[in-house]
Amino acid sequence: MKITVEKATSADVNAIAAAESEFIDCPWTAEQIFSEIERDDVLFLVAKADGEFAGYVSGVYTLDECEMSNIAVAARFRRHGIGRELMNAFIGSLKTLGVNKIYLLVRCDNTAAIKLYESCGFGAVGTRRGYYKGQDAIIMLLS
Repeated sequence: MKITVEKATSADVNAIAAAESEFIDCPWTAEQIFSEIERDDVLFLVAKADGEFAGYVSGVYTLDECEMSNIAVAARFRRHGIGRELMNAFIGSLKTLGVNKIYLLVRCDNTAAIKLYESCGFGAVGTRRGYYKGQDAIIMLLS
């Protein structure tokens, strides 16, 4: 399987919206996704496996900091390294933009995501109580 990661375009909006509605508690609409892709202060990447949409990651950056908004990998492409490819491309792209601190929130019971983030160099720096519909969120930082 050939995995590529590239900047999201308007052609990716419907696939991203479908993934949002499947995996995210409060999904963005296609219109919101399109406006995010067009913003100058947003990094929005998509992963493709053999040319087929497999996942995405996005974040808003200002000066030298970024807050990762969302990451999702389509169910049929999980456990193939796509999440890691997305994270590596996201971190590398942000470094070239001069970003040296990346924050993210992760549900405290999402052990697979926490392990991925830790393996990418993120560490826990705090907690937001009840952030995910009653579940706590761990605040993680890569610097």
